[in-house]
Amino acid sequence: MLSQAKRFFLGVTCLAFSVGHVFADSTNSTSNDPMIAYRAYDQAVAEGKLTDAAAYAQVAWKNAETTWGPTNANTAGLAFNAAWSLALIGKAPEGLEPAKRAVELAEVGAKAYQASEAQFLLAYAEFEAAEKGEQRKKLDVLDKAAKAVEGSWGDMLVADALIKASILASVTAQNTKGANLAERSLAEVTRLSPNQNDRLSMVYLARAISKLADKRTMRAAYEDIVKARVLYGQKKAPDDRTWGMLSAWEMVARGLIQSTSGSSEVVGTRIGRPSSEPRKYTDEESAKVFTKRPAECDGISKLKRRPVGRDIEPMRVSYFSVNLGGVHAVIDLGPDGRVLNPRVTGVVPDQSYAEATLKGISTWQYELPANAPAACLKDYNITVVFSMPN
Repeated sequence: MLSQAKRFFLGVTCLAFSVGHVFADSTNSTSNDPMIAYRAYDQAVAEGKLTDAAAYAQVAWKNAETTWGPTNANTAGLAFNAAWSLALIGKAPEGLEPAKRAVELAEVGAKAYQASEAQFLLAYAEFEAAEKGEQRKKLDVLDKAAKAVEGSWGDMLVADALIKASILASVTAQNTKGANLAERSLAEVTRLSPNQNDRLSMVYLARAISKLADKRTMRAAYEDIVKARVLYGQKKAPDDRTWGMLSAWEMVARGLIQSTSGSSEVVGTRIGRPSSEPRKYTDEESAKVFTKRPAECDGISKLKRRPVGRDIEPMRVSYFSVNLGGVHAVIDLGPDGRVLNPRVTGVVPDQSYAEATLKGISTWQYELPANAPAACLKDYNITVVFSMPN
């Protein structure tokens, strides 16, 4: 993690990037002394405790505002550091205030960071903090701000921002922009860490989504999703949300291919019966993506649902660029086959479909063989794909 964390030397008049240890200077050790929090931050970075480091970075910056004031280069640098460290741990919206301050003080802090870097942090924080409808309005600003620092930024923040921007662009019918952003994110990941498979899987997912709205490129999109799933691998935990998200998108891609190559005959999900299917996983790919259940559970590996319970009734999402949705859920089962503890781990297009799915599957019941082992009644994957109401 140290390669993704900046550490600084604090001096009397400037702040400069460094990967070395910070040594005490002559600053007095009072409760408002920025150096106390800064040294704690530096130690946390050295130990790889980035969440703790982000908390100390906020204190160091706020104390600097009080103790050193806005004309001090260290105050500017610590404002930048506060915004950056929060973004690095996935809490960019919480860094809005220091990011704005870093932009305001960019001239003062010119020896510590570039104005374009602070502007990127602010654009990313505003994008992440915005509601869904407002987020689309922030897309062009983030695109422009990221472009100014691509190729020079030292950690994966730009790549992550481009991935999120790409997916948003594509699902809101800006597929050309989505494809461009996905390719730029691939360039950033390749430059910084080409063997980071988890993040590469998100890049290939973003690239796939940009191809889904055009039936001529749907099969290429499906290939990218398969590649993303193989790169990510098996579940890291029973409720792995990244794995579930990849599964949900695969369902949507598969459903789109079926619906564009099917006959007029419909099946239960209202997707046309396909004349052709996307290719199947190879045995090697399947082994990398899916985890086999214990041998004693083979008798209940394929669940048959009883004709009871409510159907899933999702609402149409007006901004989504395709007319299919997908949900990956994980459930436990009671001895009588009733669904227990349902939880959604992946959903397309948004959380409203997760809520509709939970309302439905919580009322379902499955047929089980007599005396099914208790260990075989946990963590079943349930996948649902459906067309949206017109």
